Amino acid sequence: MMNRLPFRSRLWVVGVALTTLLGGCAQQPIHLDQTESIQNRLNPTWKAHEEAVRQIADWQCIGRIAIRTETEGGTVNLNWRQIGDTAKIILNAPLNQGTVELAGRPDMMLITDSTGHRQLTSNPEASIEQLTGWKIPITALPDWIRGLPHDKSALIQLNQSNQLRTLNDDGWLIDYESYMPVPGFDLEMPRKITVTRDDIRLRLVVESWQMNVNGKIEPSR
Repeated sequence: MMNRLPFRSRLWVVGVALTTLLGGCAQQPIHLDQTESIQNRLNPTWKAHEEAVRQIADWQCIGRIAIRTETEGGTVNLNWRQIGDTAKIILNAPLNQGTVELAGRPDMMLITDSTGHRQLTSNPEASIEQLTGWKIPITALPDWIRGLPHDKSALIQLNQSNQLRTLNDDGWLIDYESYMPVPGFDLEMPRKITVTRDDIRLRLVVESWQMNVNGKIEPSR
């Protein structure tokens, strides 16, 4: 069994980043207008954008995450590589504060901590809760980070370019501040994202998106 308290002590910043980005404690949902959300989901430009993004099965996102809670804050580097339903996620805190690596699918993941300890789990949410102390819906992040709703009942608000502007998904308010072009694709991907819930605020700044084009990874910067 993995020792939770020492692990959390070594990787506080990484743990908070992972928890903030992927899930957290319950709160009252922040309500967007439901009628507007339904209309937005039927918007043909949005539907075409959502379909195009979901069809990209091979992608990589590299960036930085700044975290702030009521009492603490910090920054971690994020490297997320996704191929189909298989992901490799590396969260690395500066100044040797620690690293967490997750690799696999939502139903089977290998979790490696900064000491090299590995745990293969068919219930990654429960295992990560053991490490960090929080229950985190890791299946939602691939959608959120790409500017897509995860839950079918999530409320969405679009910007003037008919891209996702604000998302209320499972009680999290996700604000997409800007997008960036991706070479080889007629679309833009999120560049700056702010996620808030309770007293937690997270800001993700993407440095580059990379997409698979005919077997070649094309970067965007």
